[in-house]
Amino acid sequence: MPQPRLPVSHAIHLVPFFRFLDELGAPVQHGVAQSKLPGRVVESPDCYAPTESVWAFIGKMARSQDIPDLGLRVGYEGGLRMMGAGLVGELERAASLLEGLQNFSHVIHRESSEMACWLSEDGDEVRFYLRKTFEPGVLGYRQTEWLGLMAMLTAIQFFAGPNWQPIRISVRSKGPAPGLAYELFGNAEFLMGQAEIFIAFPRAMLGLAHALHGTDPRFQRPKPAAIGLGDDVPAADFANRLRQCLKPYLFDGYPDVRLAAGLVDTSPRTLQRRLRELGTSYRAVVDGARLDLATRMLTRTDATAAEIGNVVGYSDPSHFARAFRRFTGMSPGEYRLAQERHAEC
Repeated sequence: MPQPRLPVSHAIHLVPFFRFLDELGAPVQHGVAQSKLPGRVVESPDCYAPTESVWAFIGKMARSQDIPDLGLRVGYEGGLRMMGAGLVGELERAASLLEGLQNFSHVIHRESSEMACWLSEDGDEVRFYLRKTFEPGVLGYRQTEWLGLMAMLTAIQFFAGPNWQPIRISVRSKGPAPGLAYELFGNAEFLMGQAEIFIAFPRAMLGLAHALHGTDPRFQRPKPAAIGLGDDVPAADFANRLRQCLKPYLFDGYPDVRLAAGLVDTSPRTLQRRLRELGTSYRAVVDGARLDLATRMLTRTDATAAEIGNVVGYSDPSHFARAFRRFTGMSPGEYRLAQERHAEC
């Protein structure tokens, strides 16, 4: 039996949206709640969230604030800050544009589990393609299509320079290109309502080395998260992806099964049945999320065991200590000390 589908995206992509919308006085936290995102995501975006919720937030805010080019505008201004540190590192390690875009394509699934990029050469032209998670018509599609394109364009400009413009940009969304697109890329041809999404550029550029960007804020490295709630890659199986998604909800209290069912667009009964078929349970998934969060906080913060236990849902520190020992074979204090010793080696 095929596993249930749960596409996930790194919530770090939302940081420039939070900043942009907050400066406008837009109700960001209300939009977060409406889109079924964890309330803590504004302060701790280094986590995975359901892709549909991420898209819904962007789409809802674009509509409610009447900013039809929100994805393009924020994606362009966000630059490298829209990307996870791992993806930026892959660009920095590359010796040429070709290697950089190959690296980008190899790790893009870490940013969004079902997104893909690839290169195709046709004579003197190269096309950098994008495959998105959902089809046109899903809330937020148009905004996130331009968002993805701007991430790809930033990767190219990392080597070609901040003023570089593509030959053409092809998108699946119908209707005219945003006016801002013509302002930013006046030399490019825009193909709307196409079967494929891509950016085209001359083949001769593939050998370019890193460009100089000076103090351009678009090419500043993203700041690391304080706690680092996120995993490095999306889990391969449904149960562990659900565990990854539920982790940031723990700051809001124990995540009810109805909340989890809503994230995967099903009923609580169906969700619990699917988890049983996979050899686990909803309680086991939540316990895994609690353990993940507890171990990360023990190794990456100075919070006390009692404070950490309270965050992951244990009001009694002794209950947390017993549960932690059951899972790890150590008390929270012993675990923290062992990790500190390991880091010193």
